[in-house]
Amino acid sequence: MLQCPRMNTSAFKLRVVGCLACCLSLPYPLVSAFGLRDQALAYRQEGYQQQQHGDLDAALASYEKAVEFDPAYATARVDVGVVLEQMGRPQDAQGAYESALVVDPDCLEAHSNLASLYEQLGQPEQAIAHWRKRYELGDAQDPWTVKAEERLAALGALKGFPGPKGLWFVRHKVVQHELEAHEQSLQDYRSLTEQGREW
Repeated sequence: MLQCPRMNTSAFKLRVVGCLACCLSLPYPLVSAFGLRDQALAYRQEGYQQQQHGDLDAALASYEKAVEFDPAYATARVDVGVVLEQMGRPQDAQGAYESALVVDPDCLEAHSNLASLYEQLGQPEQAIAHWRKRYELGDAQDPWTVKAEERLAALGALKGFPGPKGLWFVRHKVVQHELEAHEQSLQDYRSLTEQGREW
């Protein structure tokens, strides 16, 4: 059998085709583990750099490439929407944000951006729905959760502002301010006592 090179070549080709067919039939998460996610992350980072330098066309192309490499990458879809908004294409941006919610219904950024976009477009009911979802999903320590609460109150959809999450955030800021003031007071005291002066 080893003496017949044609037979070995045919068997090898058959195995290669079989392996390729097997790889193509793998579920998406396994394929993603083979480096597609890394490529998507690299394209997203490239898009971010381009966006920071004002090259929106290149940024859009990079973000779209990230989505192409990882269709379940909701954040890259949100990035596409942000650039489209910056380019003055709100309807396309809306589609990008909605596609992010298709792959991840709990994508906080997509809810925030859609809510803001709907407010700009004069569609308060849709804005309220997305601000509410952002508020419900968000952590009290997240400033965007408080922003959602503020917007809900401004749109008349939330009674009693600040609400429980906003109260936590406000209290946290007050405590942080008090701790900073205390630290400054201690520094002032040390400075004065080192100079031999009285407090």
